[in-house]
Amino acid sequence: MTFQRRHIEEPADAAGFIDRGNRYGRNGVYHRAIEDYTKAIELDPGSVDAYYCRGCSWYEVGKYNDAIADLSRAIELDPTADFAYGQRAVVYLFDDQPELAQADQDRSDELRANK
Repeated sequence: MTFQRRHIEEPADAAGFIDRGNRYGRNGVYHRAIEDYTKAIELDPGSVDAYYCRGCSWYEVGKYNDAIADLSRAIELDPTADFAYGQRAVVYLFDDQPELAQADQDRSDELRANK
């Protein structure tokens, strides 16, 4: 039996680019994930998930300012996005901003408690 890699079609919508970006991210190919999340944002500028995921990928490659910007945009789009506050808290910690990290963690905890 021979192994054949299935051809993966180019995504047609924002959700497809997010899905493929997530697969790249799970495999540590963050630059490709960022490219796909960027394409998703171009197709759907209101996508909380695309901004959140791209922010997570920026964090993974050490681009904290870009990560904070994307996570902040996700929060602007959905102020109840507890997961975005939680991730931004982590980035703030790594960016040596403990007060902002604590404020975001507190907000994340508050939002989760109210669900």
